[in-house]
Amino acid sequence: MNNKNGEYIMRDPVKSEEFKQIILEKILDDLCRLAERDIFIMLPENKDDQIPYIKKEIVKTLEKL
Repeated sequence: MNNKNGEYIMRDPVKSEEFKQIILEKILDDLCRLAERDIFIMLPENKDDQIPYIKKEIVKTLEKL
């Protein structure tokens, strides 16, 4: 597979986490639009805390639907 369809990113564990974060941010953005929730988030500086933080915001947004 090539780099164009994202397969390359998923092979590298570090980039895999980055890819997951990109997808989760997109999901959060789409849910916020659906819930009419206008937010601006500042991600934690610690990389290990960023994905859990985004997941927490996704849950908060789902509760508003």
